[in-house]
Amino acid sequence: MLKEAETQYNPQYGIRRTVFSDEYDFLTVIESASADEKGVHFLVRTWKERTAAVCVTFLTPSVFRFVMVPELTADSHRQPVIEHASQEGFEAGNVSFTEDEDKYIYATERLSLHFSKKYWEMSIYQNGKLLTKEQAFDTNVDNRWKQLPTGFKVNTFGESISTFEQFVLFSDEMFWGFGEKFTHFNKRGQKIKCWQKDALSTNTEDSYKSHPYFTSSRGYSILLNTFTRSSFDMGASSWISYQIDSDDPVLDYIFLAEESRDYKRLLQQYLQITGQIPMIPQWAFGFWMSKCSYRSRKEIEDVIDEADRLGIGIDVIHIDNWQKPDMAGVWEWDTERFPDPEGMIKELNKKKIHLSLWNYPYLKEDSPAFKSLAERGFFVKNKEGQPAMFKSTADSVVLCACFDFTNPEFLEWYKERVKKIVRMGVSVIKTDFSEAVPEEVVFHNGMSGWEGHNLLTYLYAKNIYIWMKEICEKRGELPLLWGRSGYVGSHTIPAAWAGDSSSDKANHSAILQAGLGMAMSGVSFWGYDLGGFYNTGYTGNEKRPDVEDYLSSVQMGLWMPLSRAHGKTPREPWQYGELALVKVKEWINFRHRLAPYLYHTACQSHLFGIPMLRPLVMEYPNDPVAKIQNLSYMLGDSLLISPGFDREGYDLYLPEGQWMNIESKEVYEGRSFVPVENKPFADGGTSLLVFQKEGTSIPLLAQSEVMRVPDGTWKEEDLDFMTFTTRDITEKIYIPGESREPECITIQAKKNA
Repeated sequence: MLKEAETQYNPQYGIRRTVFSDEYDFLTVIESASADEKGVHFLVRTWKERTAAVCVTFLTPSVFRFVMVPELTADSHRQPVIEHASQEGFEAGNVSFTEDEDKYIYATERLSLHFSKKYWEMSIYQNGKLLTKEQAFDTNVDNRWKQLPTGFKVNTFGESISTFEQFVLFSDEMFWGFGEKFTHFNKRGQKIKCWQKDALSTNTEDSYKSHPYFTSSRGYSILLNTFTRSSFDMGASSWISYQIDSDDPVLDYIFLAEESRDYKRLLQQYLQITGQIPMIPQWAFGFWMSKCSYRSRKEIEDVIDEADRLGIGIDVIHIDNWQKPDMAGVWEWDTERFPDPEGMIKELNKKKIHLSLWNYPYLKEDSPAFKSLAERGFFVKNKEGQPAMFKSTADSVVLCACFDFTNPEFLEWYKERVKKIVRMGVSVIKTDFSEAVPEEVVFHNGMSGWEGHNLLTYLYAKNIYIWMKEICEKRGELPLLWGRSGYVGSHTIPAAWAGDSSSDKANHSAILQAGLGMAMSGVSFWGYDLGGFYNTGYTGNEKRPDVEDYLSSVQMGLWMPLSRAHGKTPREPWQYGELALVKVKEWINFRHRLAPYLYHTACQSHLFGIPMLRPLVMEYPNDPVAKIQNLSYMLGDSLLISPGFDREGYDLYLPEGQWMNIESKEVYEGRSFVPVENKPFADGGTSLLVFQKEGTSIPLLAQSEVMRVPDGTWKEEDLDFMTFTTRDITEKIYIPGESREPECITIQAKKNA
């Protein structure tokens, strides 16, 4: 037996201490262990001589669920994202539970979990090599824990009210995901909050679509299995550990591993658990035109007429203020400004234009409908049982209440109003807001504000999407949402946009960080407001973006999965002069020609769980330089997009292989940097470069000018192919089939002359 280390300075022996107060507690020593078909079960003593039950269950050979329940937990109505410890259709294979002198071992053919008997510490091995482990010893010079090991926080009754987990942070480890965050794509060194907010901009950590899910560069992912407020300290407070915290009294997370560090396959495992990505209609890949807001039927018709006259194809047009201001949220047309809405929709559809309508989950207190709906209990309540009143925006004058999407009676009433509008022929519902519900509220199902705040944003969109689907399927169509907020699982409710973005060029790079994070979180169908939603002038008032900012935003946006122009001032290209008109018309036309490639890439999302927009690390996981690229991205597996943003010049990294600039036709060798000069548009420059990967053939619509994305079935003879290959190749391309289901065709492409 080794003696305790001799020390001449402040000796401390055998006492676990922290720099934190006694309201925190954490796991120390296993008291008992057993295993059954539901997993392995531990009873663990804590620092404050309490106990906690820990259950670990393998869902697949490389995925497990970890649940820690302290002996006392505060009353809650917790609702995990994933309800059950084992999912139907999952198979863990052969699972073993053994022990030796030092540890318990719970293992499958791919993962081995080691639980120390000397002190609580779980280590995760993959094929015999350490993948990661809990960090049990992040201490200071006085041997006090400065980052707490796995544990919980208690109230004055000793009940658990929040939980935390801590892992070792390896020196070169990087992290991606967390949903839509407008900070650097690599989240190492950042503090992340998962509490949906009306972010009011798109360049901070605040966001509308935080997801408690992330991926490590070491080849594993973690989903914190809760809707409650959570936070992640990814090495901001310590270089050797990262910590996960949740306001959930139960610690519940799912750990996923992929031995080859194949981030696509890791994401596919995540989608297997949380739900697959639905397909969206082919017209959605065209150009969407919007403003905050078109205020009359005549204004809508004037915009469409002008676009047609100028040869600019609009596939979707959106209306924000289609309801009376004091009735916004109850799904009733303002027929004074929009007479005969069904007739208007039929006229739009004749022109192959689809209508999108805005929605608001709140109702203002001065609405004529407010009193009767409050009496029916349709709003989220305060602790006194009255509608919880709040401001929907920072500058709101009138208070509002939020509809309660956990109330079955409300849902029955609301469903019929939604369906009535969709039956008219509306193709898209824009689910705006939903992030402002206060903490101190009570939902119909008993959840508190901190339990239901994030869940509400998901239920709001999910219910409307389901009701749309019921109507659309009868018409032989696919439903489509345009959501501002959401949570884990929102990839099953397409689509999403990035909220209220600035028009400024520098902000465009922040938007891209969010898109890359969304992709690593499983969200494929995503875009942002082309032209920017707002632009603050020197007087402090709203003003139109300048032409350079407008063009920079629109150009990148037309190389995104979905493309909608929208803003507080007009965003139609003819509003910005001849230069903007010529360039935007050219880009929209090519976007329409690119529709077969976009559709094919969307099918890859739907069928295989691979997002349309992809960080370079997703396509090139073994390239150490690709791993750190955050200002360029892949659109599908064939195109690399490099926006210029506010840079005068920069060095662009191209991964392995050969790459062709699709405009200049210049060819570059990969694994190298290409110097780029970013000239202003007025000087004949461009804010964005597109490169095609060697060995690919990109399907385009054959016509040189395409006004709108064609509906219905496509044939191979409708297509041209933009081919860049040094050899004869065979490729499989997805096109819309007879029943609107994707149809796979095989094309042969000859090497370039």
